[in-house]
Amino acid sequence: MRVETHQEVIGRLQAEIDKALRWITLDETFALLDFPDHPNVGDSAIWLGELAFFAKAGRQPAYVCSLGNIDWDGLDRAVPHGVIFIHGGGNFGDVWPRPQAFREEVLARYPGRRVVQLPQSIHFTSSAALARTARIIGEHGQLTLLVRDRNSYDLATREFPCQVILCPDMAFYLGALPRSSKLEDKTLLLLRTDKEKADIGSTAGIAGENDIVRADWIIEPQATRRNARRRMILSSVLHAGLSRHRVREEHFRRLATSRVDRGLAMLSPHPYIVSDRLHVHILSTLLGARHCMLDNNYGKITRFIDTWSTQWIGALRSEDLAGALSLRSAAHRESVS
Repeated sequence: MRVETHQEVIGRLQAEIDKALRWITLDETFALLDFPDHPNVGDSAIWLGELAFFAKAGRQPAYVCSLGNIDWDGLDRAVPHGVIFIHGGGNFGDVWPRPQAFREEVLARYPGRRVVQLPQSIHFTSSAALARTARIIGEHGQLTLLVRDRNSYDLATREFPCQVILCPDMAFYLGALPRSSKLEDKTLLLLRTDKEKADIGSTAGIAGENDIVRADWIIEPQATRRNARRRMILSSVLHAGLSRHRVREEHFRRLATSRVDRGLAMLSPHPYIVSDRLHVHILSTLLGARHCMLDNNYGKITRFIDTWSTQWIGALRSEDLAGALSLRSAAHRESVS
């Protein structure tokens, strides 16, 4: 069976996103809530992909916010009747309580209003939390829930009284991306340091330790947020006619772009990347960068890859770190040749 190129995977998943969202009409104003105002590169890539999808239709949200600056009255004024979209990602469930509490508050505040949860992975450890979410969804009555893997789809269709649609991660809407630097002959281990970290073994006793760079991408330079705010202030001065909302939207876009650029700069120099972060797989695919994927502690990455067949010719998989590193020699030779 022929293995796809990364360009073919990108095109196929963008088409799947178009198909999953083709029923949405954007004739009215709409909102996009829960800007990921934190350093995790993957969530910013999703946000920019969501904006790219709306931009293709010639539209932009009339209201945006992060968890920390929601203004319910402002949302009501800006979007009195249109769709409320909630940012996608991997935090639907009880692993990350804050964004889950926010989406449940949205549903509780707007019963009967069309709300669209953009593609999420779902994971609950508590049956009580699952039942509470199901009750809130039922009481709301108009949620459309997009999920990005088959396991999440099966759980949602079984437990939640709402429309459920299978849809790839929105970061694929960024399209193919260029590498930002020349290749260096070093392997990148970009591994989770948060609560989704799994036991993937160590590099002890593995040859070539000096050729390994270790990192995670959930810490950013302090200047990132400061510089983005300065640009926002400058933009508001130079474009005095812009609404407060448009200034905020541009601030969010610049901040997300800066974070994604940081992630791409981390990935681009390396001919071989090993990671247990889903968006390293996605951004490496957009770059055409060879990489090997491990999994997080509840199987999120395996579930996504298996659902959408994203294991293109340069994407490998391993159950542990030693196995991933044992595959790198051939990948290095092919990438730097």
